[in-house]
Amino acid sequence: MIRAWLAPAMALLAAGCAASTAYRPPTTPVAPAWRAAPEAGAITIGPWWRAFGDPVLDRLIATALTENLDIEQALARVDQSRAAAAAAGAALLPSGTVDGQAARVRQSIETGLGRVSQYVPDFPRTVNQYQLTTGASWELDLAGGLRRGREAAGAEAQAAEAMGAQMRVTVAAEVADAYVRLRVLQQRRAIARGQRDSAQRILSLTEQRHRLGEAAARAVEQARANAAGAEADLLPIGAGIEAQLNRLAVLAGRAPQADRMGLDAEAAIPSAPLPGAGSPGDLLRRRPDLVAAERRLAASHARVGVALAEYYPRLSLSGLLGFQAQTAGRLLTGDANVIQGAVGLRWRLFDFKRLDAERDAAEGREREALAAYRQAVLRAAEEVENGYATLGARRTEVAVRTRETDAAGKARAMTDSAWNVGEISLFELIDAERTLLAARDRMALAQGEAALAAIACYRALGGQE
Repeated sequence: MIRAWLAPAMALLAAGCAASTAYRPPTTPVAPAWRAAPEAGAITIGPWWRAFGDPVLDRLIATALTENLDIEQALARVDQSRAAAAAAGAALLPSGTVDGQAARVRQSIETGLGRVSQYVPDFPRTVNQYQLTTGASWELDLAGGLRRGREAAGAEAQAAEAMGAQMRVTVAAEVADAYVRLRVLQQRRAIARGQRDSAQRILSLTEQRHRLGEAAARAVEQARANAAGAEADLLPIGAGIEAQLNRLAVLAGRAPQADRMGLDAEAAIPSAPLPGAGSPGDLLRRRPDLVAAERRLAASHARVGVALAEYYPRLSLSGLLGFQAQTAGRLLTGDANVIQGAVGLRWRLFDFKRLDAERDAAEGREREALAAYRQAVLRAAEEVENGYATLGARRTEVAVRTRETDAAGKARAMTDSAWNVGEISLFELIDAERTLLAARDRMALAQGEAALAAIACYRALGGQE
């Protein structure tokens, strides 16, 4: 039985340090160019959010990148992974300790040497013990398992660093998203207030005409219902504004409602820029989450080497040098010195079934990491294509909505003149008013969606700072 296990073990030992192969980054096929992205335009250099030309947005993102607690957690994880990598590297080096002890011991006469002492005159039961030693040990990494462990820990640290960068991308994009949504809601609130004021004005005019006998009671009730509806439309918009203000506060690492950050005043919706896309190959280097996925794959490959190294014997050297004495005065004398050297061997010779299972598990994790990386590349390409397709449609929509709003404004002006001279009914006036305000509302929404699509593009491209 022993010989059956010994033959493959010796074969593995003869293989020496070939416990694993060197890591090679995977080749992932990508398209030569983006389908939906514009052909012109270089990749954005510097903080991408500055392309929106909004100093308030710049200030908010700068604050969030400094104070956000999700980023702080990511930085803490980076520190942890770096410490783990340092510890894995230290495992390749000799380790040493210095031990010192001073003790007073009373020997039991019921066990061991104490029982013998009963037959020795003047044998002391109570003695002092002094010890000062230094020891060192070193595991010889014959099969490369420790080196592979260091590689794995280093790759995992790089993955953590990349995910820290990804968290900064995420936070910056979240701040920009919340800011754009806030400005859209503020614009819509201004439009809704205009609709409410117009409805109140129409109600007053209708009530005045009713008192003069120029308008029916039904017209008054219709105007009153229109005014109430316009007032009600403001309520969800106000709630949405509060939600986005709270969201921005939390992203900036502050308590909701503790600081409005100067955002109460309405401002224009940022115009949507057109990000330069570069090539799909650039995406693999720009997106931190793809870098992290590739580094996790490298770590899983190194872990396979760690598992394979367990098939081989592990040798270690250790030594001890010091002094031991029963009196402090003789501790550092030549007669008290202690010297010890040892060679250690550890070989899981009869544990091959478990080793096979550990190797299979490590290889399975590597295959999973490879599939995860390739899937992440495909998902990233999908996000870029979808982002540019959406951005192109939204920019076109803004142009169309601009023409719609201009036409509705002209029609509203002509309708208002006709109402003042009594050429049209109240219902026609209300309808023209609603058409104009609805067009303005759709315009604000289109501008916001275009800006959000641009943010999504920058985020999909890796959001370089």
